[in-house]
Amino acid sequence: MYKSITKSSYLKEGKKALRMAKKVEEKDVLQEKLTINQNSKESRNTCWTEMNKRYLDYEEGKIIKTPLVRLLDFRGEKLNNELMYYNYLQAEPTMKFVIKELIYPRLQSEKNFQLQREDITYFLNNHLDYAEATVKKTARSIVKALIDFGLINTEEEKIVAEYYEPTLIGFVYALYCEYGAGFEEAREFNILNPSVEHIRENSQFIQFFLIKQSLIDSMLQLCWKKEYLNYEPRGGLNQYVLKFEAVNKFTDYLLKGGDQS
Repeated sequence: MYKSITKSSYLKEGKKALRMAKKVEEKDVLQEKLTINQNSKESRNTCWTEMNKRYLDYEEGKIIKTPLVRLLDFRGEKLNNELMYYNYLQAEPTMKFVIKELIYPRLQSEKNFQLQREDITYFLNNHLDYAEATVKKTARSIVKALIDFGLINTEEEKIVAEYYEPTLIGFVYALYCEYGAGFEEAREFNILNPSVEHIRENSQFIQFFLIKQSLIDSMLQLCWKKEYLNYEPRGGLNQYVLKFEAVNKFTDYLLKGGDQS
């Protein structure tokens, strides 16, 4: 089930590809127009393979204008990184597993800690059936991706894991992906009116974004005030209702100025 991760996040190249994907309609045109700054044809092909797996979608050679494509550059680089990180995770289940089972639980007990690649290697050795060198490379790739996307920091050559506060749109985008339709790889629940308790206890995106539990209530309230969600207390539960059944419709709302409230 879990596979090695040995390639770069290709974050910079991915942003260029997504920006170009806004302007063109066909996969062949995208690959023809976009210059990939890699030394060899093999490296360029590897880059395209990884970007296509993680960030881009096609149908019969046509570029699908996914919410990721459409929302890139909507609100700054932090949001860009969060949207791409969330998509990246759906293509890399091993990294999701490490965050859920190792990094986030440790954060909850220690609040912040020095993240050692050796700790991830030791953890992965129990779950990956690969040579030691490949497992070590996977651990390095996971740490590097977390740094690339801005989820963890380096301080005086030390890698520090601590709670992360996402943008409000990054937060609600992930909520729509997980509870609504439109991004089936990310969808975990068929619930359009999740309670705060359900989000706190079951939502995977809370773990993926390393969000502090005490921050969840205030972020949901902000989503309600910005009219991204409706609020519907019922039966003693604080429920938030998705205003749209699919993340694509939420994207339409944002792009039409729905976040100006």
